[in-house]
Amino acid sequence: MQIRPYACACALALSLPALAEEVVPVIEIAGARYDKRSEETAASLVVGREELMRHGDRSLGDALKRVPGISIGDGGGRTSDIRLRGLGNGYTQVLLNGVAAPSGFSLESLAPELIERVEVVRGASAATSMQAIAGSVNIVLRKSATRLRSTVKAGLDKQHGRRSPSLSGEASGKGEAFSYSVPVSLSYAPVPAPSREEETAPGLRRGTRLQEDVTTRLASLSPRASWKLANGDTLGLQAFLSNSRRVADAWAVETTHLGAPTLHPQRAAVLRTAAIWLRTDLEWARSLGEGARIEAKGGIHRSRRESDFAFGDMSEGRRGPALNLVGADLREGGYHLGATWTRPAGGGHVLSAGWDGAHTTRSQTRVGSERDAFDEAPRLTDNRFRGVIERIGAFAQDDWEVNPAWSMSAGVRWETLRTSVAEAGVAAVGQRSAIPSPVLQALYKPAAGHQLRAGLARTYKAPTMASLIPRRYTVDNNNSATNPHSEGNPALRPETSWGLDIGYDRQVGKDGLLAASAYLRKIDDVTVTRLFQDEGQWVAAPANQGRASARGVTLEAKLPLPGFAKAAFNANVARNWSRIERVAGPDNRLPEQSPLTASVGIDVRAALSFGASFTYERGARTRRAPEWRESNGGTRLLDMHLLWGAGRRTRLRVGLSDVLDRPRLSQSYYGSRSTRRETMPGTALRITIEHDLERPR
Repeated sequence: MQIRPYACACALALSLPALAEEVVPVIEIAGARYDKRSEETAASLVVGREELMRHGDRSLGDALKRVPGISIGDGGGRTSDIRLRGLGNGYTQVLLNGVAAPSGFSLESLAPELIERVEVVRGASAATSMQAIAGSVNIVLRKSATRLRSTVKAGLDKQHGRRSPSLSGEASGKGEAFSYSVPVSLSYAPVPAPSREEETAPGLRRGTRLQEDVTTRLASLSPRASWKLANGDTLGLQAFLSNSRRVADAWAVETTHLGAPTLHPQRAAVLRTAAIWLRTDLEWARSLGEGARIEAKGGIHRSRRESDFAFGDMSEGRRGPALNLVGADLREGGYHLGATWTRPAGGGHVLSAGWDGAHTTRSQTRVGSERDAFDEAPRLTDNRFRGVIERIGAFAQDDWEVNPAWSMSAGVRWETLRTSVAEAGVAAVGQRSAIPSPVLQALYKPAAGHQLRAGLARTYKAPTMASLIPRRYTVDNNNSATNPHSEGNPALRPETSWGLDIGYDRQVGKDGLLAASAYLRKIDDVTVTRLFQDEGQWVAAPANQGRASARGVTLEAKLPLPGFAKAAFNANVARNWSRIERVAGPDNRLPEQSPLTASVGIDVRAALSFGASFTYERGARTRRAPEWRESNGGTRLLDMHLLWGAGRRTRLRVGLSDVLDRPRLSQSYYGSRSTRRETMPGTALRITIEHDLERPR
């Protein structure tokens, strides 16, 4: 008999004890807290585990959308991407435990309870890869426990009338020389995604009602163990395993008001995907005496995604036999290695040097049988690709505390990037790039609580494996300039950028902050999407196209509320501009850049903690070519949360996400032709019960 996830969640929730049981107080003696933002030359922000879990979100992507300076882009039904300074599409470097996350990584695969903290760094560092034109976001997985603990959580979400249960837990402990933690997360999410589409052109006006039901089953595991060896060395082992099953069942009904209908005015499609993703990291550290230290890390990652797709007509609300059948198999694997040496050199200097490298291989197969009608012979396809990305880098850096008021950091990093893509029976296309990257940063403290920063660095953006492999993703109906096929470009080169960052922070009281910052980027070999026709079919593919520039300013505030001892107010606003030189204006900005983002929030911590946050992202129109433009209507998100039982063994969290329930709007134009799409995300109610099974010792 199969035990469904929601049955487990409900049974666990019913077995939990009353919410009134107190935890025996634990007294800990801790050293002074290191404030990363106030002590390091690069502007940074650390978001802890408690803040990530405050709203009861089920995925890390949902939790990060409230973090100041971060916006989350919609990945088109696949995965979401993290954006700093409004720049997505790979301009923001995403790290997992300090190492670049592989392309198979998904924010949707990580529950907040699997995360220790998230570090947001707006500058660059020679010690990590310089693939950070917009900045870096380092996701640190759950560390080993400081004391014996075992926790379980049961949750239930409701969105568009559908219920989504989840279950998670963590067992952890600590001895004299060994500690461990084993967090696990299970979820089942059937989420409808209704939308509608309008297409207009001279002599044409069509409307389409679409419905997509996406059901996702996800299991994630992130065990970690650490040892302190007899000679004082430390050894850490961290793994992350994600296994998901996803079914997207979609149908569309088209109404033609003027002109001719499409080839399939009533249609349905089913996409079934099974994916597994594994990452393992091993870290070793040794003290060499006189403050010197050496650290080494290495790891492997493996992923596989199999999918089956079927598309066909509908008649009287029933599916007909499939016209298009496509099977795909994607396998990716690789490894990474690196070592860093640091040593105080006297006079306030701390020297560091090291190297790191990574190798990633992807094999991708697509087998299809496609036709427009049953009286046609099917078009049989068998596409097989293999891609390789190799990266190796070496760096040296000097962090110098000149005096209590002045700190400087100077370094240089040299990275070599090699890409190669081959199709079965066709010669491989390869690219090799050598990228020297100097970085210089300074921190000045003119008075207590005041900080001025400036930084200059050369960074770059490497092409992803998906953007290199020339596999064509076809649309099954109504291919047009506003609904093109898409494919990769194996000749794609890295984008390089010179960047300047300046900022000012002022500490207000113990936890308050007022901050202002600005940035400027000059980008070469910028990647844009090229639209062209191939045998009468419209296709979009990435290509390098000259220079671009980006600039922006950000204001932040985090202040206690007057008259409330445990209440805090936070707000931020960011304005961004960009321009691609070879694209005629107006609106020739970098694709998907958010011109204006702002958020405001309030948190009250008491016996009954509660809070709310409002996030605004202004819509924008982007010109990709003289006749090709795209626009989005922006977002307005209001989220609220409540926590009862803070400090107790059992806690209740209630959250409301997207209370305003505003539709998401997007539009594509080519000449006088336009396609407008409106998606209704729906308000989500989240209820979570947390329980500590054992009293901390």
